[in-house]
Amino acid sequence: MQERKKGNAQGIDVSRYQGKIDWKAVKASGISFAFIKASQGKSYRDKTFIGNAQAARAVGVLVGTYHYLDDSAKTPEDARKEAANFVSAINSAGGIAAFDLPPVMDYESNRSGLSKAALTAVARTFLAEVERLTRVRPIVYTYPSFIGNFSGLSDYPLWIARYSATQIPAGASGWSRWDFWQYSDGSAGGTLPSGTL
Repeated sequence: MQERKKGNAQGIDVSRYQGKIDWKAVKASGISFAFIKASQGKSYRDKTFIGNAQAARAVGVLVGTYHYLDDSAKTPEDARKEAANFVSAINSAGGIAAFDLPPVMDYESNRSGLSKAALTAVARTFLAEVERLTRVRPIVYTYPSFIGNFSGLSDYPLWIARYSATQIPAGASGWSRWDFWQYSDGSAGGTLPSGTL
C-alpha cells in the first residue's frame, strides 16, 4: 500500500489463517484489493486460495496472489520447483489472466543461513521462473529487516512490510521506492479506510 493518503487504494493479504472471510464486509470496509496466499514450498497449497479468489472477485475486490518461499529453498533448482508449485496453483484458479495484480514472492526467512549471494540466487531464480511461466513480472514482498539479504533485485517491484501508519519505509538494498506498503498487521500500524482495525 502506498503512503496512506486519502484516495490511495488499500488492500489486505489473506491465507487460511484468517478462516472464513466475509468478502462483502471486506469490500464495504473500503478495501479495494487482496493478495491471497496460493502456495508455499515445493508442494503446499493453501486450501482457501481458490475459494477466497472467487469470493473476492465476486464482490469486486481486485485479486492478486502470493507464494511463501520457505527455508527448504536452498538452491536455484529448489527455487524452480517452488515456482512450478506456485504457477500450478495459479493455473488451478483460472490462470494468470484471472488475476488483476502481479504474482508475488513472499521471502522473509533465512533459517538455513544462506549467504547473501545464495539467498539472492534463490530469489532471482524463483522470480525469473515465475515470470517465464506466466509472462508477468512478479513483485518482491519482504520486511525492512530482511531486505538487506538481497542484492540486485531492485528491478522487480517491491511490496514492503513496515507496520506503522506514520513511518514511511525508506529505500533499501537497491530499491529507491516501493509499490505497496503493508503498514499494518491487523493489530499494529493503522486502521482500515472505514476507520476500523
